[in-house]
Amino acid sequence: MSAPDDLSTDRTAERAWICARRIRERRRQLDLTQSDLAGLLAQRGLALTNRTVSAMENGRRLDLGKLPDLAAVLTCSVTYLLGLTRDPARWEPD
Repeated sequence: MSAPDDLSTDRTAERAWICARRIRERRRQLDLTQSDLAGLLAQRGLALTNRTVSAMENGRRLDLGKLPDLAAVLTCSVTYLLGLTRDPARWEPD
């Protein structure tokens, strides 16, 4: 049986992977390139490159502090990005 810390680490890793996939899926639904997304984030004051967006979409360099800006640019909720709801417009978890 796993120790509680192992379960917490597993859940954290799973949540990060879900968020990474949701960012990629939502960007594609909006027909945006990684460069487009980086440009929209730059307009909000976040200086990111398309390489940084790629890293985020692959589960690396995902900064939780950027989630509100990502959600705003991707016209969805943070709750959606975290995988707590299937509806991009919904704030309350399912």
